[in-house]
Amino acid sequence: MRDPMQPILSMTPLVGLQVHVAQAGLSIGDSAEAALLPDANVGIYAAVRRNFLGLFPHRPMRLLGLLTPGAASLIAPALLAGQPFRIRIVGLTPEHLGPEPEVHVSIWGDPRRLLIPPPLTASV
Repeated sequence: MRDPMQPILSMTPLVGLQVHVAQAGLSIGDSAEAALLPDANVGIYAAVRRNFLGLFPHRPMRLLGLLTPGAASLIAPALLAGQPFRIRIVGLTPEHLGPEPEVHVSIWGDPRRLLIPPPLTASV
C-alpha cells in the first residue's frame, strides 16, 4: 500500500542556480531529486542535457540549485529521516526571457510525516 502524496510546496523557487537553464534541456514536468548537502542546505538534482565529446548525448544528474531556507527547514528533517518525496519542475525562465533565470519546483509527500516528534527527554 502506498502512502498518499499531497502537495507540500506547490511552487517554490530554487536559489543559487548551478546550470544554464536554456542549455540544460529541462522541461516542465521533469522529475527531480532532493538531497541534504554537507552545509545543511537541501539541493535539488535533475538530469540535464550534455554531449559527450560533442557528439553523444547523455543526461547526467546535476545540482540545479538550492531550496530557499524556509523550504529547506520544512523538508530537511523528513529528508534526513528517509521520507519519500516526489519533486517535479513546474516553472522555468531561461536566461534570454527574463532579467534572471528561474527554476521552480513542486514537492509532494505525506504531510503527516513532516511532523517529526522531538526526542523525549527524561525529567528528574
